[in-house]
Amino acid sequence: MGKTYVATAIAQRYSDCLVVAPASLTSMWRDALTVTRTTARILTFEALSRADTDRFCGRGQRFEEERIGRDHGADKGHDLIVVDEAHHVRNPGTNRFFALASLARGARVLLLSATPVHNRRADLVALLSLFLGSRAHTMTSAELALCVVRREQDQLQGTLGIPEVLPAVHHQLSDDRLVVEALMNLPPPLPVRDGGLGGVLIGRGLVHQWASSDAALHEAVRRRIARATAMCASLEAGTYPTERELETWTYGDGALQLGFPELLSTFTANHADLLAAVRVHLVALESFHARFATNNAVDAERAQIIAQIRSSRPGAKIVAFAQYSETVSILFRELAHAGRVAMLTSHGARVAGGALTRNEAIGRFAPHANHYPAPGPAESIELLLTTDLLSEGVNLQDAQVVVHLDLPWTPARMEQRVGRVARMGSRHKHVDVHLLRPPRSAKAVLGSDMIVRRKWSVARTAVGTSTPNPLPEQADSVTQQADSVTQRGDSSEIDGGASESESPAVKTERLRSILRSWLIRESVVPSESPGNQSTDDRDDAVIVATVRSPHSGFVASVSLNAEPRLIVCIAGEVSADLDDQIAVCSTSSTDEVPTDPAAAERAAKAILTWCAQQSASAAAGVGASSAVRRKEITKRIDSAIQRVPPHLRSARSDIAARARRVATTQQCAAIEMELASLLNSDLPADEWLNAIATLESASTSPSQIGAPTQRPKIQALLLLRAPES
Repeated sequence: MGKTYVATAIAQRYSDCLVVAPASLTSMWRDALTVTRTTARILTFEALSRADTDRFCGRGQRFEEERIGRDHGADKGHDLIVVDEAHHVRNPGTNRFFALASLARGARVLLLSATPVHNRRADLVALLSLFLGSRAHTMTSAELALCVVRREQDQLQGTLGIPEVLPAVHHQLSDDRLVVEALMNLPPPLPVRDGGLGGVLIGRGLVHQWASSDAALHEAVRRRIARATAMCASLEAGTYPTERELETWTYGDGALQLGFPELLSTFTANHADLLAAVRVHLVALESFHARFATNNAVDAERAQIIAQIRSSRPGAKIVAFAQYSETVSILFRELAHAGRVAMLTSHGARVAGGALTRNEAIGRFAPHANHYPAPGPAESIELLLTTDLLSEGVNLQDAQVVVHLDLPWTPARMEQRVGRVARMGSRHKHVDVHLLRPPRSAKAVLGSDMIVRRKWSVARTAVGTSTPNPLPEQADSVTQQADSVTQRGDSSEIDGGASESESPAVKTERLRSILRSWLIRESVVPSESPGNQSTDDRDDAVIVATVRSPHSGFVASVSLNAEPRLIVCIAGEVSADLDDQIAVCSTSSTDEVPTDPAAAERAAKAILTWCAQQSASAAAGVGASSAVRRKEITKRIDSAIQRVPPHLRSARSDIAARARRVATTQQCAAIEMELASLLNSDLPADEWLNAIATLESASTSPSQIGAPTQRPKIQALLLLRAPES
């Protein structure tokens, strides 16, 4: 839907904006900023990952962004930080998360991602904690909805030219149980001296590569043979290498470049026993390779399926994604003779006539989407085989068919693939999706179907998805034959007949649609303001109306601590819960009736009582988490005041009050990390209080300044009158 241009429109409201994005998207961002005449600096995730985390935060000191990378023109104190493909920073234990959290302190944060949830709801929580801090872990669905904006396909019908994504057509590949049995029975490898994977994890990894292609498996086995050979050579020299030392034995193009183990590794006394274990694993790998190296039947079947898809859609642009470059390469060799076929991996692009640049390949495949001149018939590309390198930040709207050549661990990756095609600017009404399912024995070992279904369900519940369930429960029973690639089952059958739960973002959009339908063109004269002390000030004026409804209650627009809130009342209960809002608003009619002033006064009194309760709860820290270990910090602050001599207590109380405000209000992740580090600090009391108090300016956003002193205001009140019993 053009998240980049939404972000540039928002960025124009701020004087100092920073864009954080993957390095592969920097050129796209520079073009977008130029076209929209938007001023912003660009910083890459890769630069954040390389940054020195020891410099990020200290006792009350702001992080110096220029230390990350002067080449990016970075500076301190940004008003707005735009994080593109924000799911890349969903792990709070990484260097890049820590660096970004430090940059985001005191700034507005706009996160852009079509797939914020990859594995679990904690992915989304980690992203929101960049500005919400630990409060993100306790957010309700209604609070979550306030942080997420997402519209799905059925909410856009007739408004934007985004094609519908049709349910995936599944193609079941042939099976070879002997391959999986041999891989799972491989003797465990010897870990490197500083640890590493072994046993069943190695077997599962090889099975996963076989589920992509025979070629990917064979190359993986050759790499394992090269690694075991290097380990044997080191142990024969009496040394036992670490992971870093083993990396000096470089493998490429099927050849192993030997290192010098006597110089690069540490001598070990029991190398003979270790050598025996490595040799057993090496012999088993070589035996497997000799037995199955010429087994490429499944790859030929994959190529045949793609050829059939292509023949069923003559002239249609098709993009096929795989996780491994070996899968892309083998299918290119199988299909290139048909013409107008290209492959693109991290090593570059190729057509039958030779090498191309990445931009040339994309321009020939999707000239309309990328504003390239249309290529001649001899240069046009109709089938693009690519790795997930192109699953982010690329416009491929010229295509109408997406093929998943393998099944990734997360449905988010599949949604990203489809998202390159099903987006604004497409000339197609729908997008066809095909999925090559792994051999059944591989699926049994990996459990990939169950994992993908579970993750898809989690993502749909948390934020919603823009594509149908890629692996519905009945997929096995409706597997299509190769000669009927254009046939699709009924949508209810594909969805398993089950209605999926709506995400908070979808519910929010449904509520917005209901409220939008209430808008009228007539000008409304504000009536006298119930519940407010003055009616002379226009800011205090309240618009009041009454409509018929099955149940008595009200809907009100309220400003609470300078923040707009929509609250509802039904059966005497006042609530801001999203489900309650939808339930009340969806049952309200547009049949207006006269307003009872007494009913309006009672409603206003109930609203102001509810607002007072909310403000009291917020002041007491109830209902939403504040700073990390708030009670421990405030206890130490109180202790610092109590221990000071009486004649010095007044002076220390001022700085202690500021420190208490920091400890008891909502903070971002960076401030919370500093508070956690200061909690057990051995600084003298005055220095410790000052270190916390100095965080106050960085922790207060513009919307929070003066908010606690503002009384609640009722902007609009809609009374609901039930039929008299």
